[in-house]
Amino acid sequence: MKKFHILIILCVFSLTNIFGQSVVNPWITTDRTVDCSSMKTIIKDVIKKEMTEEEKAIALYNFYRQRVYHFRNIAGSRLPLRTINVLGNTLCGSQGTCMKGILEAAGIKARVVSHPGHTFYEAFYDGKWHGYDTFANFYVFTKDANGKKYVASFAELNKDPSIITEAEKKGLNAPGWGPCGDKPIWFKAKTKVLNYKPLTSNWSVKDLKLRMGEEIVRTWWPQGAIIPGSVSKKFKTPHHTCGSKDRKNPEALFKFWEPYGIKNYEKVSISYRHYFNGFINYSPDLSSDAFKSQVAAKSIVIPVASPFQITAGRVYLNASCPTDADKISVSVAVKGDKWMPVFTSSKKGDHQFKADFANKIAKGGMGYNKYKLKIDIVGNATLKNIYVRTVFVHNAMSAPHLMPGNNKITIATKVADLSNSKLKVIYRYKEAPAWDNEKVIEKEITSSPTTFEVKLADTKKLPQMQDLTMRNGKINWMPGNSKLTDKVLCDFSKEASLSAWGADKPLVKAFAAGGGMLISSTEKSQYPQASMRNLKEDWRSYKSIVIELENLGETSQNVIFRARSNSNNKERSDVSYKVRKGKFTMNIPMTSLSKVKLDNITKIYLMFAGIPETGCKIKINKITLLVDKSL
Repeated sequence: MKKFHILIILCVFSLTNIFGQSVVNPWITTDRTVDCSSMKTIIKDVIKKEMTEEEKAIALYNFYRQRVYHFRNIAGSRLPLRTINVLGNTLCGSQGTCMKGILEAAGIKARVVSHPGHTFYEAFYDGKWHGYDTFANFYVFTKDANGKKYVASFAELNKDPSIITEAEKKGLNAPGWGPCGDKPIWFKAKTKVLNYKPLTSNWSVKDLKLRMGEEIVRTWWPQGAIIPGSVSKKFKTPHHTCGSKDRKNPEALFKFWEPYGIKNYEKVSISYRHYFNGFINYSPDLSSDAFKSQVAAKSIVIPVASPFQITAGRVYLNASCPTDADKISVSVAVKGDKWMPVFTSSKKGDHQFKADFANKIAKGGMGYNKYKLKIDIVGNATLKNIYVRTVFVHNAMSAPHLMPGNNKITIATKVADLSNSKLKVIYRYKEAPAWDNEKVIEKEITSSPTTFEVKLADTKKLPQMQDLTMRNGKINWMPGNSKLTDKVLCDFSKEASLSAWGADKPLVKAFAAGGGMLISSTEKSQYPQASMRNLKEDWRSYKSIVIELENLGETSQNVIFRARSNSNNKERSDVSYKVRKGKFTMNIPMTSLSKVKLDNITKIYLMFAGIPETGCKIKINKITLLVDKSL
């Protein structure tokens, strides 16, 4: 027994040294968003004192619909906090079960019900049941004998289907009901009660320690690392497969999704809702006291823990091997000390090594939230720098985003005094309405809780969030990226650059005063185009193509970018933008060009859809290929 106690003490001492001046349980909230860290905070932020029981039920319904779309059931889908904070999608039975848990946390009795082929839920208040379906966006009002409006139960709909069929005419339907094509009349069917119960867990989204030299980055974009098994054979990644039908939802919900639309996403013309990735990046100072003994022992063990489900990992090493006998080896463990080899190199000389171990730490179902990385230094090899990137899946729709106008941002940690840490909060976003001007907000935090204010332009559309970073201290080393740099394909500041382009009638191509390729028309036309041909481009290493232009006309103009990789148009992709008056940037992800062979781009076009009788006048300033700078 004594030996056991000594071992525990040594483990705690070792981890304390590794973490150093750690920031424990850092968590950001704002006065404009819902704190999704617990049922208690969700209820506190969504429910207002003056609300009736029905208003509470509808507010929680809208809260859930804003954050969760329908795609697929995987393990943990009936853990409400996991679905809200990590997955962001599940199917009908799990949606109803999660809503049962949320309503019961608010003190409202609930049950899961179904008819053949579909599952939803009912809430009990004011002495009766009331039917809701977050999956299909369905509920419908009826009136009692006194003319008071309330949400009908499914039993009432079965007894009197006219409640459904007359609803739109009477203005009693849920706003934007059935946006994905589900027929409201389906809900007249007889239902049965299911014994579905929400699951619970001791997992917390706040379970995080940021060591010196470590950061967590929550992005608002997919980065290619999904939970294994979270898709069927029909799809590559989790996303709302109804695509553009999201526009049929109430504006109060759609405005949260609109900034994140990705055109030509898999089989849909645009995806507004999909999975999101984030990163935990760690590059410690190997000369610090926390690592001196491990470096001397030539074996470094780095524990990594994430509050979100891990989906990929890689390590970059800056090392030197004087002879062929000197080596650097990497292994990982997800259970105890069962080490799995990842990488061994004895390459002579100074080198930067990269080892990917996603297949070791990414697991389907509930997956892993932690692992250990071990680096062994053999012979006279020298390890100079380490950079570890852990990729996770999270639901950015539940992250503390910024809103137009004033935002009060609060960061709280387990320990109030942060003077020995160097915590920094960094927001990156693009301004509405065009989402083409990136802004960065940085704030150093020395005590907890700390509240600071950020003011955004008071626009109708929401900003397009890029990422939110919490960083403790300095990232000591960043690995060098590819030698490939951004490529300017066309710079129209000089008139000679126009020669590679041609224009079809009625378009006229000219050099604009002050620079730029001016494309104009004084006639009404449907699809005139300008094109650059005889290309032989490999775009596989680029992230996106950016077209900087300016609409000199008085009205918005639909501009289509087309890329082609053969001579008969079978391999072509189109991406359309509505270009408002003034300066505009078309940022086209390479993932949008799904029908072309990116290693053989032969021709690009700018097409103008539906030129009105007043004509159009567009000035193109520059076309640039952007390198994927992610590690």
